[in-house]
Amino acid sequence: MLGTETTDRVVSAGLLYHDHHNEAHDLVEDMTDAEGAVIHAIVHRREPDFWNARYWYRRVGDHPIYRSMTGRVVELAGTDATSSVARRLVLSGTLDPLAFVDACESVVRKGAADPVAQFLRRLQHAEFEALLDHLVVG
Repeated sequence: MLGTETTDRVVSAGLLYHDHHNEAHDLVEDMTDAEGAVIHAIVHRREPDFWNARYWYRRVGDHPIYRSMTGRVVELAGTDATSSVARRLVLSGTLDPLAFVDACESVVRKGAADPVAQFLRRLQHAEFEALLDHLVVG
């Protein structure tokens, strides 16, 4: 059975996945640990409030979900346009969440058909899977 804080994190992640940013934010805004901070950062990246997302990612520091996602970044990148973005995201050897924010900000005004925006959406889904796996399995 999951504890109350873990349950709140999982519920917040689910709300975030379904674009209920305010409700997700309400659950994590007072959490000061890395898991709360990473969800908080994702909320702000998805709103989009990129400055605030960067602030929260800096508070998170090195988080295991981003270390585990390096292979997924390369796997999800398909075309030449997305492979160059993917390389920038994992330049340090692990998925850099600040570079992920920068990439999202660079496509915010592009349409849903943009290949880089589509890649970043797929990556965001993989991030959600890694987050849930981390929260539930450990």
